[in-house]
Amino acid sequence: MTDYFLGLIPDYGLWIVFACVAIACLGIPLPSSVLVLTSGGFAAAGDLDILNVLLVTFTAFALGDQLALNAARIVGPSILDRLRSIGRFRGLVERGELLLEQKGTTAIFLSHTILSPVGPYVTYICGASKMRWLKFSTTALIGTALWTITYTMLGYLMASQLTTLTEAVRDFLSIGVALICFCASAFVIYRKWRFFNAEIDSSGGEVL
Repeated sequence: MTDYFLGLIPDYGLWIVFACVAIACLGIPLPSSVLVLTSGGFAAAGDLDILNVLLVTFTAFALGDQLALNAARIVGPSILDRLRSIGRFRGLVERGELLLEQKGTTAIFLSHTILSPVGPYVTYICGASKMRWLKFSTTALIGTALWTITYTMLGYLMASQLTTLTEAVRDFLSIGVALICFCASAFVIYRKWRFFNAEIDSSGGEVL
């Protein structure tokens, strides 16, 4: 699928970048990171303007993110229940909830930068919980700007090694998601252990 979208850039230019990044913000799995990296490479070759790549990518990310936030505000917690009912999304939602519970607004920043695969689900959780718009948006836009600049300029500055770079980015994101999964599992086990100990204490040390 990645190669298909990359093949569309010569024909559709930044329109395909805008669409892919914006739709990915809704939780639909599209290769937005790789597409932005490649766009930076095209800019280095003179096929695209680097400032336009930065502007289009940032705008698409910000608009898609706000669309996800406000959709979750309108629909409410039921949107999370629907995502949990889909096997491939259940783990990502749970990881997003764990990240937000442990890190607060820092989770918003992380999910819009180095942990971008869980970004849409953190945004949905923030919207469903009615988090203040300014609190969310301030952190999210800073993260969006950093993500945009990092991926675009990496592609621009390392255009000659783009294939190696995209593979490295994929591996990095996979490791990041796996790490969150591990932490989520450990956190659940820890909470169950604490609950079990509390039950023992309340029953005077007797376990049925």
